[in-house]
Amino acid sequence: MDKLISTPASYKTEHIYELKHPLKSHRKKVILPDYSDKLAEFFGIMMGDSGINNLWQSNISLNSVADASYSKYIFKLCKELFGIEPAVRKRKTRNTLIISLASTSIVDFLVDNGLPRGNKLENGLRIPLWILSRRSYKKFCVRGLVDTDGCMYIHRHTCNGIKYTNLGLAFSSYSPILIEQVAKILAEFGIMPHIRKRGTDVYIYKVGSIIKYLEIFWTSNDRIMSVYKKWRDARAV
Repeated sequence: MDKLISTPASYKTEHIYELKHPLKSHRKKVILPDYSDKLAEFFGIMMGDSGINNLWQSNISLNSVADASYSKYIFKLCKELFGIEPAVRKRKTRNTLIISLASTSIVDFLVDNGLPRGNKLENGLRIPLWILSRRSYKKFCVRGLVDTDGCMYIHRHTCNGIKYTNLGLAFSSYSPILIEQVAKILAEFGIMPHIRKRGTDVYIYKVGSIIKYLEIFWTSNDRIMSVYKKWRDARAV
């Protein structure tokens, strides 16, 4: 039998796990962290372009080019939270980087605390209740979601012969519940969200609102910050 190393304060039930082959296999020693802002951010990342498809491994998928710097941040975050170094591999046929945490104990911990196993959409992808219970958790979770499944973009258009360069921020998901939750959290922090009619995207249009988003939520992904800096520097010329 094998026991988890540690549990969050609200993770009250002690879990004892029966090993399938006790004489041949064992669980690696890992840290199971208390609830925190960083854990909430990690859950946001996992709810993005990531998944748990078996009993022993959780995977985070990133663009190997655009998210190269961000992948290093996630690597350090995983190591800090769980005490082990994740495996990192690049798919040969596409620009996809996979960060994997191979640990049955970690997978059990993630599932027990609200991350769905298997098809995320079919299994009700949504922000877990423990994150919704605290304002700072909600903020860091949204940061993780936007950093993985969101983007900042520059939109150029001409009106009455005048050229305009506007800034936009978007988060996308096929989970209507998650879209509504993200929009509600943004509104709670005084940022006006807009949900597209098809219900798969949350947009922030006004520059003031986007600047306020960065001031409150910030970003751990240089892909997003670089677009803002490019827009800001162009206006300063």
